[in-house]
Amino acid sequence: MKETQQIKSMFDKIVLRYDFLNRLLSFGQDILWRKKMATEAVKDEAQIVLDLAVGTGDSAKALFKKGVKVIGVDISFEMLKIAKGKIQKNFNTLSASAYELPFKDKTFDAVTCAFGIRNMHETEIALKEINRVIRDNGKIIILEFSLPKGFLRKPYLLYLKKIVPFVASFFSSRSAYEYLGSSIEGFYKPEEFSELLQSCGFKNIKIHSLSFGTVYLYVGEKI
Repeated sequence: MKETQQIKSMFDKIVLRYDFLNRLLSFGQDILWRKKMATEAVKDEAQIVLDLAVGTGDSAKALFKKGVKVIGVDISFEMLKIAKGKIQKNFNTLSASAYELPFKDKTFDAVTCAFGIRNMHETEIALKEINRVIRDNGKIIILEFSLPKGFLRKPYLLYLKKIVPFVASFFSSRSAYEYLGSSIEGFYKPEEFSELLQSCGFKNIKIHSLSFGTVYLYVGEKI
């Protein structure tokens, strides 16, 4: 996919200040979001979890604390280097695309993906590939940004499209954080994404709104 190389190059460039800006721009909430995702992933005693778009490993770290085996996949080599250095365990990582995962059918008890699915522009292809590698009765757990409803929508858009790129420009790539805002604005609405999950083979979809609807946690089962 053409956009895969562009996304890879963008994340390779922002890796050094990525964690710092995640903490700063989310007011530290990203740690709590990832912990909640990890809790959902291991409720049914999952033994092996694929953390897709693993990035610098914060989600994988939260999963390891739950006592499961984690394999991290990302298209960015630079992100994977940080993740390997951060997690002092037997942590297996692999550079691969979500469109063609190098795993056999029904390999994982759960697949998690934090803030990565909206970067997979052929989302349906990615979700069907994720479904393929999940075992029967396994789960998909996706954490993704969204736009809040009601009176918060306009101030949040202002923050997302003006303040975030301005702040990021002092520490990293302004264009990467301009992309952040536009990608969130262009992503599926929660109810639309829930329908897409169902059309890609997942059942019993649950949606959890976090931080006033700026983030959503999606949980689905492969039955």
